[in-house]
Amino acid sequence: MCAIKYITSIVALNMMFSASAFAAKQITLEESASYTKLGDLSIQQTGVPTVGHKYISAEVDKKCNELSGLDGKYCFYRIISATGQESDHKDIHVEIFKK
Repeated sequence: MCAIKYITSIVALNMMFSASAFAAKQITLEESASYTKLGDLSIQQTGVPTVGHKYISAEVDKKCNELSGLDGKYCFYRIISATGQESDHKDIHVEIFKK
């Protein structure tokens, strides 16, 4: 019984840490030249950090799926502008791409 709880805990932790591997990934301007642009996204919210990008990736995943039906792991984004401080942006504009 204890072994089952141990295995369940390991599986749960593994899923938590691997979930972000399927999110949209940030690319550079140079890299974007070899991708197909799908659209743009603007995020207006106080407190959006550019460090970590979890919130941005989640929003890009939704928009990419809406635009193309693709899963987040096939979507990429490039931040084209951000206003505010690095840890507290108010407006972030990104371009969304697919490979």
